[in-house]
Amino acid sequence: MGKIMDINLEKSSFPEKKITGALKVGVIGAGKMGLLHSGIFNNLNGSVLSAISEKKKIISEVIKQCVSGIEVYQNYQEMLENERLDIVVITTPVFLHKKMIEDALNHNAHVFVEKPLAINGQECRSLLSKSYKNKTMVGYCRRFMDTYKTAKKLIEEKELGSINDFTAHIFVAQVFRQGKGWFYDPEKSGGGVLMDLGSHAIDMIHYLFGGIKQVRASGRSIYSKEVEDYVSVDLLMNSGVIGSLEVSWSVKDYRLPELYIEIHLDYGKIITTEKYIKFFLEKDTPSLKKGETCYYKQHLTKDVPINLAGPEYTLEDLHFLNCINNNQKPLCDLHEAAKTNFVIDKIYSSIKTNATEEINYEI
Repeated sequence: MGKIMDINLEKSSFPEKKITGALKVGVIGAGKMGLLHSGIFNNLNGSVLSAISEKKKIISEVIKQCVSGIEVYQNYQEMLENERLDIVVITTPVFLHKKMIEDALNHNAHVFVEKPLAINGQECRSLLSKSYKNKTMVGYCRRFMDTYKTAKKLIEEKELGSINDFTAHIFVAQVFRQGKGWFYDPEKSGGGVLMDLGSHAIDMIHYLFGGIKQVRASGRSIYSKEVEDYVSVDLLMNSGVIGSLEVSWSVKDYRLPELYIEIHLDYGKIITTEKYIKFFLEKDTPSLKKGETCYYKQHLTKDVPINLAGPEYTLEDLHFLNCINNNQKPLCDLHEAAKTNFVIDKIYSSIKTNATEEINYEI
């Protein structure tokens, strides 16, 4: 999940003392995302970082030396037993998620887990077969980016008419030689670029367009031996809309991941990425003008209490706190996030069989 060096351990992001009445947060995994959520939750009203669990001794020792006011563990189960946490944040490799989620929920904690939810749909169904009262959320952060939220609003308001089709890609320049470690071991990662980047794209397709009825896919390993580096998918939505998706982590000139979605509607089109949203109208509507309109994310995004690596991470953590405090359903809980795993399973099956696969969302 990243190295400890990726984030500066500023003492201002961490507590000097426990805050009475705040929800106590414990984080499992002190990589990039673990430290990111640690700093955010510790600076939001109503929550405070109480403990971090990191298995690697060298990292846990560095945290002990650099950060005061929190407990540091190498064994997450000891942390759960000792700390009586209100929220547990899980930012470990995906093959560890299922057991950690179960353990945290069994300790009566609300659970935030980084994406993807689990290594496959079978693990997801096992999680969902149990009855838990506490809130859960999976970190598909693009749901909290204002460019995609604006696209969803435009679709729902139907001033551009109904959707006819869409095309999407998610690319990054990352893999150009054989990689090492759990990330490239399908037994631990669940797969390659489809599980890593592709899960973000499939979640966003669910968010914007609803359920998926069928997929037909092909994939290729270019640089990797055990996992795929490129996937192409044709999709049929439950609504009848057709779409296509390309996923690759081996495309040059994409320093950061880009999720590009182009939506064709009756009276125009919408193009959205993390950075901007453009929409084109063929005629004036009651609230929109004919022609091209473009908004960049800085035009849309409001200030947040703390901005570490992007406002979307703060917005998702704020959303989770609000859902806990107001007993509301999180935007992407375990049930919603499991849908992405179910689709990914069928895409892998289609790659193997070269056949169209039907999506089954049933638990």
